[in-house]
Amino acid sequence: MLSIELVSSRKSDWMFDVFLNHRGPDVKRNFAAHLHQALQEAECRPFLDKPALEKGQHGQKKIYEALECASVHVAIFSKHYADSDYCLDELCAMLESKKLIIPVFYDVSPSVLRCEDPDGPYTKALNIQGRRSASELKKWKEALHTAAELNGFKLDDYNGDEAELKTAIVRKVRDHLRASQLMPVAAYQVGLKETSKELTDTLNRMEKDVGILSLVGMGGIGKTTLAKEIYHCLEKNDTFEKKSFLMDVRASAILDLQKQLAHDLFKEDVKGTEQFNKCFNRVMDRKVLIVIDDVDHEHQFDQLIPDINKLCLGSRIIITSRDSNVVNNIMENENCKYWKHEMAVLSTTNSRHLFNLHAFRNADAIDGFQELAKSVADACCGLPLALKVIGCFLFDKRGDRDNTWPETIKALIERKDILDKLMISYDGLCLEERTMFLDIACFMIGQREHTAMQIFKACTSDYKGPALSFNSLKDKCLVKLDEDRQIIMHDLLRDMGRQVVKNESRNMEKGTPSHLWDPEMVQQVLQNKEGTNKVRGLSTFGVGRGGTSATNVAENYIGMNRLHFLLLDGDNVKGDFSTWSRELSWLQWMNSDLSALPLELDLRKLVVLDLTSNKELMQIWPNDHEIIYKDLQILILSNCKALKELPKDIGKLLKLNELNLAYCLNLKTLPDSMFQLKELKHLDLSYCMKLRCLPDSILGCLPDSIVNLSQLKTFQLYGCCKLENLPMEFGKLQSLVELVLSWCSKLGSLPNSIVNLSQLTTFQLQGCRKLKNLPMEFGKLQSWVELDLSDCLMMNKIKGNTWD
Repeated sequence: MLSIELVSSRKSDWMFDVFLNHRGPDVKRNFAAHLHQALQEAECRPFLDKPALEKGQHGQKKIYEALECASVHVAIFSKHYADSDYCLDELCAMLESKKLIIPVFYDVSPSVLRCEDPDGPYTKALNIQGRRSASELKKWKEALHTAAELNGFKLDDYNGDEAELKTAIVRKVRDHLRASQLMPVAAYQVGLKETSKELTDTLNRMEKDVGILSLVGMGGIGKTTLAKEIYHCLEKNDTFEKKSFLMDVRASAILDLQKQLAHDLFKEDVKGTEQFNKCFNRVMDRKVLIVIDDVDHEHQFDQLIPDINKLCLGSRIIITSRDSNVVNNIMENENCKYWKHEMAVLSTTNSRHLFNLHAFRNADAIDGFQELAKSVADACCGLPLALKVIGCFLFDKRGDRDNTWPETIKALIERKDILDKLMISYDGLCLEERTMFLDIACFMIGQREHTAMQIFKACTSDYKGPALSFNSLKDKCLVKLDEDRQIIMHDLLRDMGRQVVKNESRNMEKGTPSHLWDPEMVQQVLQNKEGTNKVRGLSTFGVGRGGTSATNVAENYIGMNRLHFLLLDGDNVKGDFSTWSRELSWLQWMNSDLSALPLELDLRKLVVLDLTSNKELMQIWPNDHEIIYKDLQILILSNCKALKELPKDIGKLLKLNELNLAYCLNLKTLPDSMFQLKELKHLDLSYCMKLRCLPDSILGCLPDSIVNLSQLKTFQLYGCCKLENLPMEFGKLQSLVELVLSWCSKLGSLPNSIVNLSQLTTFQLQGCRKLKNLPMEFGKLQSWVELDLSDCLMMNKIKGNTWD
């Protein structure tokens, strides 16, 4: 497997849970390294780094980025800790962050940190003349004194047993992360804790039986939020060996949910339902906690939980649904403990409280708005989603107390349905925000923010400031980003947006809507060639397949001259493509028998091209075809198993920043021009099993031109069994942070220039059994987080070296 990944330098790319503050020469090779490994095994992402950088600021900058993003800080106080300015500065930064600090008094007592003994090691270290200014020394002493008062761990308390100390620290870290890093329940939790505790107690009383709880109620009443809170409470203890939260089942493909469940419970990838069922049969030997959110058909539950009797005793399942009959049918013949909770609207007091928190960022309304706030909250009828959305809508409209607020109250009273109430927020958007909201509701849910923003920017006639519009939608609680920065939207808001599109089409002279996503509607428009220049986007997902399907005839797409988004799923389109829209900014053409892009397609404005899983794709375009996709920024060719080569002039795609070639099993070469892609941030060649070097005549090496990828951050060559050496000038990759050469079984040496990788923080050489030695100045690498030489035959040669 040859895998290369380029990533940007945004702080969000530094994903660490735990920051280990320590002095390398004291503990790095023993206790700190063992704690680092134990945290990794516990699925807590630790950052371990060499603190005493003698020159260069890049490594130190990365250390502070890791310190900033970690939610737990572990300070290991050793005998010579106070000798290090870096350790003391990091301790001050940790205290200023107000995050959890866990002190570990490794071979010193808290009194040593207080400098009570004039001959103590910390006292002597801080009294060295000329070390720092008086103010800096004072700051250090105060930080040490504060740390000494914190509740921490002492090696003496464990009779000097480092293994027991390590286990106790990992448990403490894991418990904190479980409590703090679970999906956010709600920004403001009003009336939630009491109900959650009551239902958690109900589940606990089911004791050793399999227990099921259903939360039933109308959309927007808070079922998912309550389910998250209960999950959060149950997840804190160690009762359950495995856990899974399946979101939005109603709008998800069952196979996708089965894949997620299999991964969460067993860390396995399944390809189909039969394989999932075999996997599920093993669930009986472990207690599990599973949430199945927004079920609207009983078969969904049956396909996710094929046999409740297979569940281990003590397991718990939480179901949310809008339909009481659905959960009644699910539980009709099941032999387990079961409790159904009918969701109630918020009380008047709690409704007003929640509204005020969103509208004023305070539990109480500001002066002059008390009565207006009460009227708005009461008109939302106790529905949390309406209180949140309307509150956010009115947050920046306090300057229009005499008009907008009374009009909102009147509209809320007149509109009885929750979707109609939510429409008030949509009506208050500007034209660009409305367009973006509808684009997201119909096509962009689940899309990465970065990708969506590239697409929006390409639609210059519709978007002048897409970043501002997107942030406005977030501020108004109409869209959100999940932990992976994918766009998410409450299903009721999604439904509202799609209803807006349908209503607009009814009012148009020719009733073709601006967004075509509904399978029945798409089939009708294409069959009758009813497309107009009003159509912005079209998705064929869910439309009936077959050679006679209207989606497979190119001429049926005529008339949609302003089509920006086209998503073809499994369509084998044939015919004349010359009439297709020249405004396309996003073309997703997946799972078809496409062998190459039709030459008559004019894609000069395209920024995202996704050809995932086109197993007949031999080439994207012919080598003698002039490239006109000059604006292309994202090219996805993953799982195109017939693809053997890329166009020779792919280097002309000067704006390309992402190229995904994962699982292109027959890709053999990369064109020389690819290394001209100066904007490339992400290159994925995972599982390109037949990929060979450039040029073909020199087997076992990388092209020298790879050093031109100056923005390369992460370079992974895991399991590249043909690789014998790296380019001599490999050290020119000055931005490299992570280098993985594990199980490159023929790798015999490393170039001397590798010592110039000043920002390198992770270097893995596990299983490089032919590696005879390391460069003479290997110890100059300054920012190690991790050096893995396990199962490496030259390990004995480095024993005794002191590179700290």
